[in-house]
Amino acid sequence: MKKITKLLLAIFLLTITLQSCSTDSEETTMNASELEKELALENNGILTVADATYIFKKTGETAKFINEDRDFTFKFVNQLSYKTSAANKHAIEGLKITNPDTEEYMVFSNFEELKNGLVQFDAELSTGEVLSSLTYKPGKSNGSLNKWHDEPVIGDTTPVIGAMIEFSQEGQLRNCRAALEVCENTNGVPTVALTNGKGWFTSIESCALECHD
Repeated sequence: MKKITKLLLAIFLLTITLQSCSTDSEETTMNASELEKELALENNGILTVADATYIFKKTGETAKFINEDRDFTFKFVNQLSYKTSAANKHAIEGLKITNPDTEEYMVFSNFEELKNGLVQFDAELSTGEVLSSLTYKPGKSNGSLNKWHDEPVIGDTTPVIGAMIEFSQEGQLRNCRAALEVCENTNGVPTVALTNGKGWFTSIESCALECHD
């Protein structure tokens, strides 16, 4: 009888332990920040500029976060034209990306390979703005950083250019904020469709809001 009692007690304690672990796991998932949830999904690369994190989604959109909080998701409607040239291809001391229509440019330099597949670098825009310690991590589809000595490690440059343009045009996008708040207040997920003119850093010609369920 004592053996049966001990067995039942052991089963009871095991059940309680398993339920506790399951609850802890569910709470951890529930408590995960929006940024952590997005980072857990497969993506085409991640760029951080100051307190902004840009996640290049498989859908072609870019999810922007400020610290841990989602700012909004955006995409460029028009194609961004550019040409690239490396100052020193093997050392990748400088990667210059130029707008062929306006000669605006951005220069990425001082590349440093960090842990966990991250690359740190500095950026200088033709507007005179200088940004330090940006980080970039390629998505799984972009392969490893074995490209370091053969070609620029930024990979597919278009999303990075788009993120840099958006970052430099934050003031211009304030007109979209009211519509963004309306969408968010109805529990919608906003995506901003940006139309840029020939100039990168002059102004965003238009922004249209798509509110998804």
